[in-house]
Amino acid sequence: LETSLVTSTTTHSPPPRTHMYMHTKMPRARARAYRRALGMLGMAAAFVACAVVAGIATGTATVTAAGVSKRAPTATDSIPKPSGVTRRAMGIASLPVAMSLGGALLQQHSKPASAFENRLQVKLQPYPKTPGPQPKDLGVRPDGSLKGCDFVKPNCFSSTPNPDDTEDLYTSYLIPKFQFSKDKSAAFNDVVEVLEGYEVGHDNIDGGGFKIVKKDANNGYIYVQYESLKKGYIDDLEIAISDDGTAGIRTASRLGFLDLRVNAKRVNYIAEKLGNLPGWQTSQVSAKTHPNYFQLNRT
Repeated sequence: LETSLVTSTTTHSPPPRTHMYMHTKMPRARARAYRRALGMLGMAAAFVACAVVAGIATGTATVTAAGVSKRAPTATDSIPKPSGVTRRAMGIASLPVAMSLGGALLQQHSKPASAFENRLQVKLQPYPKTPGPQPKDLGVRPDGSLKGCDFVKPNCFSSTPNPDDTEDLYTSYLIPKFQFSKDKSAAFNDVVEVLEGYEVGHDNIDGGGFKIVKKDANNGYIYVQYESLKKGYIDDLEIAISDDGTAGIRTASRLGFLDLRVNAKRVNYIAEKLGNLPGWQTSQVSAKTHPNYFQLNRT
């Protein structure tokens, strides 16, 4: 019986434990040393980063293209430091301040797109602001017209045709001018009233608000910027009031290829508001008038 018990115990004893480093050619001692070295390097990098942030915040260091450098000595540097305080203790004591300053810097760089003051007051995830470059060729031409559109990009409408385009390309962007039967100054005031009362966020567009950049009553010119809610895309809108009883209009996106019908909704909104005022005749855009635009900008 003893023999059988001993045999059974010996036969069913668990196999000897193996270490993860036994499957490699690296000895345990060397692997342990590597892990310790990597840990120390990580701690050193974190401490240096915190110290740099604290130095920049307190003015003891500056950031240049070549890296981080110490500032020039000042008169306060000659003040003796308190006795019994070591550099290590001072560094450890400054860590909470450095960490809080670093967090503040991260929050500053991750702020959401700062839209116009009349934007929708909703809480959004932080996005980088991408307004795009402002066009340098906006404004009224010598003949009283506005800038045209690139027929290749379905993100623009204009009442001015490009001279090099054929009539079949006009259906991509060309819209008729608005007409009014009143004096120019009264028509200008109507346009300003409609634009100043623009409903931010209508039809889920322009939630970032808008800003009337220029109002030139003498030349009958108005320039407005509209901003998207999330990523801060900016579109440019112009209206030019002419002496012949017409109002040219142009609205275009700065970035991208498509606009998901944003410019069409903006044109239709303004056309509807002006059309409801006495003495105005306006027309809206639709899939029938601009099939190429609406087919590409499917929502």
